[in-house]
Amino acid sequence: MEYVSVLAGGKFTDHPRCTHPALATLARLVNDWIDDDDTRNGLALLAPDLIDTGRDDLRTTQCVVVSCLQSAAADKPLPPAVERRLTRTRQRIGNVDHTGGWARFRLGCSQLLNPPSVAVSSAFQVAVEQLRGLPRPERNAQLSKLLRDAVADCRQTVEVHPVGPSGARAG
Repeated sequence: MEYVSVLAGGKFTDHPRCTHPALATLARLVNDWIDDDDTRNGLALLAPDLIDTGRDDLRTTQCVVVSCLQSAAADKPLPPAVERRLTRTRQRIGNVDHTGGWARFRLGCSQLLNPPSVAVSSAFQVAVEQLRGLPRPERNAQLSKLLRDAVADCRQTVEVHPVGPSGARAG
């Protein structure tokens, strides 16, 4: 994240203002869990994509959570409670996309009580648990893919379905 802050022209920090807190949390977690220097160094290629990642878009946290839970479901079935969480999180994104104001207000209140770092850390732990038992190289590759997919999903959500500050669709 320090590289992202410098690349964006900001002050050297691991909490750059140009990156949504949910994506920054996931990037730090993935970086900490990868135990291979080559794989970790490859994460630097994502730095430009972490700049301007929908910092004010409430859906970004939900997108990161969905990415973590989808990654967790890739090889093993999710426990029923986690499957319900994945379904509810997808619905929240859809509600903001299609109904706007009220859904946006409810999601904002929810995120005040459950900040992005908490929501993402919880979902990431589910993904890590599902990777338990995999050989190191495969686990590292899956974690790297998780971050790449999360960045791509968040960028697509923000760019394809922009939502203005009032909750109305932009454009």
